Amino acid sequence: MTEELTFKSMENEKKSNNGKKGIALLVVGIIVLVAIIVFLVMTIFISPARGDNWYALFLTNGQTYFGQISKQNSDLIVLKDVHYLQMQQVPPLEEGEEPQSQLSLMSVKDEIHSPEGEVQINRDHVLYVQKLRENSQIISGIKEQAKQ
Repeated sequence: MTEELTFKSMENEKKSNNGKKGIALLVVGIIVLVAIIVFLVMTIFISPARGDNWYALFLTNGQTYFGQISKQNSDLIVLKDVHYLQMQQVPPLEEGEEPQSQLSLMSVKDEIHSPEGEVQINRDHVLYVQKLRENSQIISGIKEQAKQ
């Protein structure tokens, strides 16, 4: 009877240890899962837009802004050094010619109300975002304007 009692207490002790190990593994698993989620949120929504990367943001109203994304969250995208394209009429050189349309790269800083050049855009108004290549004509134009 003593052997049976000792065997049962050993079984209960093993079950207790297995339960503690299971809880410990569950807690470690939850911590790892939370760490992965935080990492993904940080890399997807915040950090990939840092640095010298230039982006084109196409909005629901048909406007396209070019600039560097300085911040992002679930509601806003903050774009700095913002530019956009504007169609301008060039007067004819000779009488009787038709005026020509010319596409110009405009800086938000140069607008009449003199904003600081940073634009906060509601994420709901963004159709899509494209990263621009370093050899983009837009980036070349922005850099050329910055020299002047």
